[in-house]
Amino acid sequence: MPAKNSSIPDALNLHLSASSRDDVPGVAHYVERGAELVTPEAIAALRRLRQPLQKKIDALDAAGHLRRRLEILATYFDEAGADGQAGTPAHGEVAFALLYFLKGFDRIPDSVPEVGLLDDAMIVEAVLSNRATTLRTHWLRHRRTWPYEF
Repeated sequence: MPAKNSSIPDALNLHLSASSRDDVPGVAHYVERGAELVTPEAIAALRRLRQPLQKKIDALDAAGHLRRRLEILATYFDEAGADGQAGTPAHGEVAFALLYFLKGFDRIPDSVPEVGLLDDAMIVEAVLSNRATTLRTHWLRHRRTWPYEF
């Protein structure tokens, strides 16, 4: 995860940490609360961190479901921000999921074979499920075939 000086608000950094999830009743609620904590400064920080984020995405198995789903979220993050949709609930949830994936500490460390990215995948799936209509509409507005079916 980016250092404290990366403009990620302290409350968001705390929420991203594994220890802050103990009192949260489910992944969907965790994601919604995280999205509420995404500020314009956090979005700007994620924009600055797009290269390390893309590098981490590219390191995943090219045929893997998680990589394809993260690519959808990263594309939406970039395009929606450029289209003036930064700060919407969908953009906040997508930013939160990307920050979660990018961060360096997890309840399940990413380096654990076979299961290390399970928590990341759960966050990504929650966002894709919760924002399916918005994401699909965005994809179609850009004249692309929606690459993901639920």
